[in-house]
Amino acid sequence: MKPKLTIRNCTFAFRCKANWNDLVQDDEDENIRFCLECQRQVYFCESDDELVYNVVNNRCIAIIREEHGRMHQLLGDVVFKG
Repeated sequence: MKPKLTIRNCTFAFRCKANWNDLVQDDEDENIRFCLECQRQVYFCESDDELVYNVVNNRCIAIIREEHGRMHQLLGDVVFKG
């Protein structure tokens, strides 16, 4: 999967070590999973708009990002820097 995000001016306030594939899948939406460790829903963001919407609504998110030529999965709480 090629990343579609152009993340700027944000940082992870909390970076989860969980793996998206290990989270409990939602019965109705494949882009929502539940983390048993932190007891929160995690929303997979496939676009900048989804990322912004979920961050503004104080949700844990999951994204795929390319770093140094490798794809990385990032999960956690994101905050925008002012």
